[in-house]
Amino acid sequence: MSRLTLPPQATQVGLAVDVAAFAMHAGELRVLLVQRGQLPHARAWALPGGFVHPGEELHEAALRELRTETTVELEPRHLEQFFTFGEVNRDPRGRIVSVAHLAVLPHGTVRVSGGGHTLGAEWVPAHQPPRLAFDHQAILDRALARLQLRLEYANLALEFLPDTFTLPELQGVYEAILNRKLDKRNFRKRLLAQGTLTPSGERRSGVGRPAQLYRRAKGTRTPAL
Repeated sequence: MSRLTLPPQATQVGLAVDVAAFAMHAGELRVLLVQRGQLPHARAWALPGGFVHPGEELHEAALRELRTETTVELEPRHLEQFFTFGEVNRDPRGRIVSVAHLAVLPHGTVRVSGGGHTLGAEWVPAHQPPRLAFDHQAILDRALARLQLRLEYANLALEFLPDTFTLPELQGVYEAILNRKLDKRNFRKRLLAQGTLTPSGERRSGVGRPAQLYRRAKGTRTPAL
């Protein structure tokens, strides 16, 4: 059997991961960014990410970079690969291919701070981020499109909420991801017809009539594609 050899003109390719991590904060969809501390693009904002270590699985690299660069210790509620970015000139350091991951972190405020070689970390509005380094705006745009697509055929919106929630809270997640308002009556009718929700038997007190709390129906976990 002949031995496989690379052609003389073959170039080395670096393998990296980038993570678009989302969470809901005060009714707004936010994405987690870090401020780079090194060249290239020093002091610019970027998605958490870095090179994959030898023998390291891709999802392990994504979790490691997320933890190292933002000091987030919580496990994502959802993590999936969604696209590979390999344009020739996407990184001035050389030919680097990045496997992009989409992550959903637990609801509420997740404290973050810069770690590793980053100067800081912040949650910023996902639909109105600052100027991003490299091709990270393209990565974020595709991550948002993936998130919106997952609303149509999966239960990903539920990963942004606690175990029990009201229908207005769920509608708020949909509106934050889609970046537009939805008709309340049509939304309730469509969601309840899907069979993915079940009443928890509890109500939440507040202004006016106590709101019915719902939970995810058994056997309807979000598929990890």
